[in-house]
Amino acid sequence: MLSPLSFDQLPQAALSFRRALPVDYRSLPRVSNSDLTRLKEEQLGAMPSARWATDRTRTFGKAFHQHLLEPESVATVMEQLLPDLANERLTATEQVKLDGLMKTVQRDSFCRRYLRQADRWASQQERLFTGLDEIQPQTGQSERERVVLFTDPTTQQPCKARLDLVYTSPKRQNALILDFKTTSARTQAQFLQSCYDYDYDRQVAFYLDSLRYADNNEWADTKRFRFVLIGVMKQRPHRLFAVDATSIPGFVDYGRKKYRFWLRKWQESSGLMD
Repeated sequence: MLSPLSFDQLPQAALSFRRALPVDYRSLPRVSNSDLTRLKEEQLGAMPSARWATDRTRTFGKAFHQHLLEPESVATVMEQLLPDLANERLTATEQVKLDGLMKTVQRDSFCRRYLRQADRWASQQERLFTGLDEIQPQTGQSERERVVLFTDPTTQQPCKARLDLVYTSPKRQNALILDFKTTSARTQAQFLQSCYDYDYDRQVAFYLDSLRYADNNEWADTKRFRFVLIGVMKQRPHRLFAVDATSIPGFVDYGRKKYRFWLRKWQESSGLMD
């Protein structure tokens, strides 16, 4: 079995085909947006995220992302053997709900376009990686669960982000991030409000800056960055809500102030600042 590799150790030729490499994202010694969420809860004495989401809700959200973004990991032998995974299996009712959400996303032309591109990109990279195919003219790349390592320029703190889906245009002039959220919102206005309630502005800024300041300079020539939050209504009729976060005045800027504030707090709590 291959031993885990750090992304910093990957050869340039292998960077695109991440699914074939046993990289443990959680073990990477960098700060994630989730780390900042936990720090905020500790510092403010707030109750953990369970205040808004029960264990079953989190399990359902995790299952949704797994089926949508990591379908190759569903129903594997490892999943069936590990007790902690077995305990998180969905109930029959939850499975029916999950199927409904998946169908809703897959029927949407916008979502379907980028998810299919991600499937084609992964297949092409696998063939290139294994020497079964030759390099084809680049038509843009769409990647699921893309891990990006970056360094925040204001604090010099090494950070990491795992993006649901990122599309980069053929000449790398444009980049689009899609982030999928299961939601209890029943209207567009309610979903937009939840984007503020759950600190999605901080997440959006953190993820956008992961591309801007990527350690490998992969998006150094990119001129336009766009971030779309897609809410999938958990209750029937399982509607979709789309919020172009980069088009909301002040949304990203305020989120950036938030994450940099908590990055400084992280350094203070870690003894990295005087």
